[in-house]
Amino acid sequence: MKGKGTTDAIFIVRQMQEKFRAKGKKLYLGCVHLEKASDRVSREVIRWAMHKLGVEEWLVSAVMSMHTGAKHL
Repeated sequence: MKGKGTTDAIFIVRQMQEKFRAKGKKLYLGCVHLEKASDRVSREVIRWAMHKLGVEEWLVSAVMSMHTGAKHL
């Protein structure tokens, strides 16, 4: 969110939480610094950890797809 601070991001997330909760819908949020994680942790370890934590397969696939075609700088 270029030009916005952490407080702005927290406000937006909080608003989303309240709206989803009011409608009785699930909301999934994840904050991952992929640049740093991919430098130090293998993709298979990330996949294994998500499975171990009980993350649903569709969400694991979504996170792993962010790695597809990623290049180290």
